[in-house]
Amino acid sequence: MLRRYLLVPVLIGVLTGVSAVVFVHLLNLITRYVLESVVSYIQPLPAGEGIRQEFTQEPTRPYLLPLTVALGGLISGFLTYYLSPESAGVGTDAAIKAYHNRERLSIRSSILKLITSALTIGTGGTSGREGPIALIGAGIGSTVAGLFRMGERDRRIAIAVGLGSGIAAIFKAPLAGAIISAEVFFKRDFDIEAVIPSFIASITSYSVFALFFGFQPIFSVNIQKLSNIYPTLLAYAGLGVVCALMVRIFIFVFFMVKERFDRLSFPPYLKPALGGFLAGLVGMFVPSAIGNGYGWLQLIMDGKLHDITLILFSALGIILGASLTLGSGGSGGVFGPSVMLGGLVGAFYSLFLNSMHNLSLHVPSMVVVGMISFFAGAAKAPLSTLILIAEMTGGYELLIPAMISVFITFFLSGDRSIFPSQVDTRLDSPAYSDEWGLYIIERLRVKDHMSEPITIKPYVHIEEAQDLMAQNLIGGLPVVNDGKLVGIITKSDVLKVPPEKRSSTKVYEVMSTNLIVATPEDTLGYVFRLMMGKGVGRIPIVEKKGSLKLVGIIARADIGRAIREHKA
Repeated sequence: MLRRYLLVPVLIGVLTGVSAVVFVHLLNLITRYVLESVVSYIQPLPAGEGIRQEFTQEPTRPYLLPLTVALGGLISGFLTYYLSPESAGVGTDAAIKAYHNRERLSIRSSILKLITSALTIGTGGTSGREGPIALIGAGIGSTVAGLFRMGERDRRIAIAVGLGSGIAAIFKAPLAGAIISAEVFFKRDFDIEAVIPSFIASITSYSVFALFFGFQPIFSVNIQKLSNIYPTLLAYAGLGVVCALMVRIFIFVFFMVKERFDRLSFPPYLKPALGGFLAGLVGMFVPSAIGNGYGWLQLIMDGKLHDITLILFSALGIILGASLTLGSGGSGGVFGPSVMLGGLVGAFYSLFLNSMHNLSLHVPSMVVVGMISFFAGAAKAPLSTLILIAEMTGGYELLIPAMISVFITFFLSGDRSIFPSQVDTRLDSPAYSDEWGLYIIERLRVKDHMSEPITIKPYVHIEEAQDLMAQNLIGGLPVVNDGKLVGIITKSDVLKVPPEKRSSTKVYEVMSTNLIVATPEDTLGYVFRLMMGKGVGRIPIVEKKGSLKLVGIIARADIGRAIREHKA
């Protein structure tokens, strides 16, 4: 008990806090020698990092920015590809994936993530610091659990604790970090076991980090008391609607760009260089899309920036810049860009209403609520973001407006998350398979829970199969010929074929003919054991044993849904 709730969390907190300090120092060093010396761009800083009285509105040598970001992408791409492939892309999602799939995160991947993310952001890539330190913390948690020879359950908790302590340190928000460690892994669930050790680890990492960078919040903002309460609350409800729309746009663009880069035919380690070059072109014209850009939000909160057009183009630039930087495989995180986008949306929304309808909405308050609403919708983490509002503002004046806006954003932003490895509930996570209540699914039949299959013919090109899987957000397709099941093609089968050959390669050439099937009369328990034993997420359903007539398909999510329905 002492080890689980004190010794291990304190050790994770100390190591994560120190890692955050090293990360920020390395990031500042690269920024100084690349962005400031080469590109001649001195970016504004938020209050918690020391407000600069003098900064440059735009780079003096903007033509060098695409080259510096490309160089950062090239170096980080090589390091990631050859030394730690699991640390590529969005840090938080890699940690979420490891949590659900019982993967071990090495200390090597944490060190590589620290270096590659500092290179990506410090050379001008549009990315956030929170995602990388979340993966670094998760890697530390996994390593510490291994040193203490802890079981799978405790290792999973240690990953969550490390992730939360990383967020707590870098964003100077210990309570929100502790809550997010239990919330971010699920869209509609909560890992209550992680909360208590996360409190200890988050306080520890925050204290270590703050010893070097101060205890003040990242942003300084003066919050006014609400006046004209009902019209003002209505305005915050409107902000929630706008944030939900922008969340959908951001997620759509991000994954569209990522899919385009996934299809490119040249080596993976070169893709971050191309994405960085294009993101640098965006940054040439939109300086707020360089690095993490928090200083620009501070300028808005301080009333020093109120150009609606500039704010609008800044939001569009960050959507495109983050999608290019991270969608190409560049190292970093989407927490920072999401917070930036939310703040810019809140600023644009309030300034626009004030100018067009002669209102007196408090812009800094709208910026803060926009930040947390946007992230709540994008990451499906409403509770931790509400905690964050109190830590950012030092009070509860905005709690009710934030609750309204966050709820509306969360409700209207759709099921898709910026973190594709998230699952709906613990029942949908392989990590919780031992807690699934097998006694229930042994009594349920496949025929009552299977769904209509989306199929493909064997003689079409695999490019069509790839498009069909992407459109329906599925990882595999039954291959049917004349009404009979002849094979299965999965996303991994498609990715084994070079992109330039996918338009000429037929499905039957790469599909698997080693069919794993079930019948409508089989139990969900039987199907679940098949899935676990064979490592598959969906199984085709044939009419009867020995038959190849396809009548349905059942996925792991269908089994989770059946359990929830019968437990309710």
